[in-house]
Amino acid sequence: MNGIKFMRNIVIIGGGGHAKVLIELIRTYNEYEIIGILDSQLKVKATVSEVPVLGGDALLPQLYTAGIKNVCIGVGSVKANSKREMLYEKAKQLGFSVPYLLHPEAKVSKSVNLKEGVQVMMGAIVQTDSLIGENTIINTGSIIEHDCKIGKHIHVCPGAVISGGCIVGSGSFIGAGATIIQGIKVGRNSIVGAGAVVINDIPDNTNVVGVPAK
Repeated sequence: MNGIKFMRNIVIIGGGGHAKVLIELIRTYNEYEIIGILDSQLKVKATVSEVPVLGGDALLPQLYTAGIKNVCIGVGSVKANSKREMLYEKAKQLGFSVPYLLHPEAKVSKSVNLKEGVQVMMGAIVQTDSLIGENTIINTGSIIEHDCKIGKHIHVCPGAVISGGCIVGSGSFIGAGATIIQGIKVGRNSIVGAGAVVINDIPDNTNVVGVPAK
């Protein structure tokens, strides 16, 4: 039996575009076997990238009892991350593990602290001594520079750049192609619009756009 790799089972919550990207990531990662998708908006026995839809997230307790212990959150976000947070917390309360998922073609320093449920997509770069909080997406081609602290339930969208020593508060959304210069603090539940350039700290619950962002 030497050389045979035994994969753990995992279920994906959500069946949209973000889930498709995760399916490819998981298959490339080769650590988990995808058992199915939970999405109440899709028909049971439909498929997403050849993965069957089992039903809605109401099936989670039944799946846990049946021995499925791992889930990942396949719901993306556009500005609001509350649905991802709710699904993550529900899964954790039921006892599920939500492993971090790291694409083999992402570049992540060995000194980076990745918390549970983090998803780092293809082409992303995360530099030394940064921390990425629970259930946060570091999306395709985004850059997190050294010594950053990225909180929980955050979406760093494709192509965003967060420079060294920044802090991003939990629940925030960093839009596609946004740039945050070094040492900036972005408050909790704030939104940085696509393409914005942030040169000043942003308070909690604040939306900013433009160059410079305001």
